[in-house]
Amino acid sequence: GNPLLFSCRSGAAISMPGMMDTVLNIGLNEDTVKALAKATGDERFAYDAYRRLVDMFGDVVLGIPHHDFEAEMDALKQETGVASEVDFNASQLKVLVERYLQVFSAHGKIFPMDPFEQLQAC
Repeated sequence: GNPLLFSCRSGAAISMPGMMDTVLNIGLNEDTVKALAKATGDERFAYDAYRRLVDMFGDVVLGIPHHDFEAEMDALKQETGVASEVDFNASQLKVLVERYLQVFSAHGKIFPMDPFEQLQAC
């Protein structure tokens, strides 16, 4: 079937535009990303959405420094000769997701593959 994805935002007593943390694409994992690729016919889109979830979840939910994810992206850009993240192809984004998951390990954390666990953690 088609994956159902969620986004969550931190709540605040008063509105502060641009200041709320957001986690997009909750529900993606190593299985649902394949279903999203199939449903959209765009594997690159699916893996870009997945890598964004892994990055945001690590940073916003688990407190892993965002620059650790950026360092992995910069390293992959250097290795592949890609100037911008928008130029990564699906295969390169798959590699980036794997590296992002290794960032979790380096911090003693695990990215939850269960969509319900992802949602509860937010």
